Amino acid sequence: MKETLYAKFWVTDGILYFIYKPITFLDFKTAKMIVDERLKFQHETQYPILCDTQGIKNSAKSARDYLANEGSTLAKAVAIVDNRYVAKVMLRFYLMKNKPLVPSKIYQTQEDALSFLNIYK
Repeated sequence: MKETLYAKFWVTDGILYFIYKPITFLDFKTAKMIVDERLKFQHETQYPILCDTQGIKNSAKSARDYLANEGSTLAKAVAIVDNRYVAKVMLRFYLMKNKPLVPSKIYQTQEDALSFLNIYK
């Protein structure tokens, strides 16, 4: 497991688990740092990614745009886990507007997210 200032991540059964720590406001600079740290951890290996965003309270548009594009690097697919109602609405809008480069869906539970990601292992 790797732990940074903003996230914890590890690989289990061919899936990269990426859990955001509490972040009051995710800006572009922080988003770029987070992606850079994940890419170093992956060592050029592509994975399906379970991304738990429940720690993020708010974010800048530039950070969301960056995560939708460059944030998909070395991802086979992304399952976003967030059970907050307001986050679900925002994440749906994010996926429609930003069109991530890999298959990406939103789930309320890790179990449902893993069912989706297992297709991409």
